[in-house]
Amino acid sequence: MTDKKKMEFSRGRVAAIITAAVVGLLVIVLIVINIFIPIKYLSAYFVGKDEREEDTLRVTFIDVGYGDSTLCEFPDGKVMLIDGGDGSYANNLAILTVLNERGVDTIDYLVCTSVLGEYCGGLDEVISSFKKEIKHIFMPAVSNIYINEEYAEFVDAAAASEAEISYCEYGAGAVGEDYFFTFLSPSSPDDPKGYYAALDKSATEENMLNASAVIWLEYCGTSFAFTSSAGKAALESIVDSYDIMTAAGDEYAPIHGYPIDLSDCDIVSVPGHGRAECSSPKWYQTLSPSLAVISVGDNYSGYPSAQALADISSVVNFPILTSKHGDITIIVDKDGYTLGGGNNK
Repeated sequence: MTDKKKMEFSRGRVAAIITAAVVGLLVIVLIVINIFIPIKYLSAYFVGKDEREEDTLRVTFIDVGYGDSTLCEFPDGKVMLIDGGDGSYANNLAILTVLNERGVDTIDYLVCTSVLGEYCGGLDEVISSFKKEIKHIFMPAVSNIYINEEYAEFVDAAAASEAEISYCEYGAGAVGEDYFFTFLSPSSPDDPKGYYAALDKSATEENMLNASAVIWLEYCGTSFAFTSSAGKAALESIVDSYDIMTAAGDEYAPIHGYPIDLSDCDIVSVPGHGRAECSSPKWYQTLSPSLAVISVGDNYSGYPSAQALADISSVVNFPILTSKHGDITIIVDKDGYTLGGGNNK
């Protein structure tokens, strides 16, 4: 071998060694990063921060298509994430992006409102991404954890976390400074006539809908009703209980003596993406909200249904859809709430 060929061979070996070293280093870096950040969602972590003013509640209905995921940022710095979309890559990325834009490093309350896949499907990824930084998980009280694949994966992830676990049931919730949230439905899992008992006996679509959680959130006099995929029967059962208690002169107060006035609701999420089986004129007429939000994709025929739109429009001019507006953010302070500027109360 000539000296020239030896030199070319030596240069080739050096280049190969350098290339291998760079590739090896890159692999090591990616492995280290993946310990803390899932590589496939890396872009969600390189986003600008969206700061929130002090003494405000910020509620964001995240655009996850035909699914639900809502981020509540409380005035005391605590955070609640309600549901996690359907578990698709695009929706998981959307949720993690919003969480990182808001600088969320701890989820104080993670809520799974329903066993349906478009609500619980992405929660296992959220739990995995936040690892030990989830303090409290609220979940359905369902005996059959294998009711579907998405729910089973969520239950496994929740069990592996170090979070405190509670059921979504009437009267559960939490109280903070000038705010509280509580579950209006379903009733206790020990109730033999409750919706959880019905679901355990038969996993029909109707029973799954009725066993979905309804949450009331209130801050400085502004209130939200988050309805998940609650069926018509469940919604009207809440109204009936409220009417009976108030007619008797009792306070409808599921948590720590905080009275709830259903007729003073400001913002309502429309259940089931606007499906007809979840629509109740009685529910909307009782709440008489000023704003309704529908979390729905633009590629699902029949959603929202004509029935739901008619029922909502009887009390609200027109609902706001995530399929048209993307993420929908509402800011609440002592003067009321704002949506895209301007005071609304």
